[in-house]
Amino acid sequence: MPKPKNEEPIFEEPKFDKKEFLLYERERAKAIIFVFTIGLFVGILSGYFQIYGYWYLGVLLLIAILYLLNRIVKLLKIEMPKRTSHKFLMYAELIITWFIFWLIALNPPLHVVSGPEIIDISYYHSGAWANITEVNGKYTIIQNSTSNMRELRYYTDYKYTITNISITEKGVSTPYHRVGNYVYFNLTGLSVGSSYTVNIYENSTHKNTFKSYDILVTS
Repeated sequence: MPKPKNEEPIFEEPKFDKKEFLLYERERAKAIIFVFTIGLFVGILSGYFQIYGYWYLGVLLLIAILYLLNRIVKLLKIEMPKRTSHKFLMYAELIITWFIFWLIALNPPLHVVSGPEIIDISYYHSGAWANITEVNGKYTIIQNSTSNMRELRYYTDYKYTITNISITEKGVSTPYHRVGNYVYFNLTGLSVGSSYTVNIYENSTHKNTFKSYDILVTS
């Protein structure tokens, strides 16, 4: 009668090494934080490249970072994940982070596409400031006194420094003074039934604004 063979287990589960697992997870966490930081920096930089017309530099920079990422991480003595799925997620994190911060760089508050704000034009009437109403492109003010002058003001605001303000009427520069966010100026030589075009220019360290008001004087 044949002797029974000693049966050996087909698969033996490896012993779980808690210390090695924690070290691996720590290195992976460091790599995740580093890749997020790189994506943030490259994304914002790509946004500014696009603002100045060099959008392709942002794409080329991302491709270069993707190609050199493994070497950069090793150079900083950070271990890249060993699992393929973890590596894939790392590269996906870089691309997604880059894209998100590229969009953020193109929008407020990091970037403002418009110039200084010129709004809420009003004039001093009967002891108070009254908004000038617009009808068919004309801004109407009431002139019911013996004076041929009206004091006007408008509100201005901007993220960047406003370096110069110019107000003209019939091509002639009009003096003004600014108090906080309000700019005050006078219209003179007014007569009922007449129209006056006020042009306002504001220059800043970033962008400029031009606005024109056609003002009709009524009684």
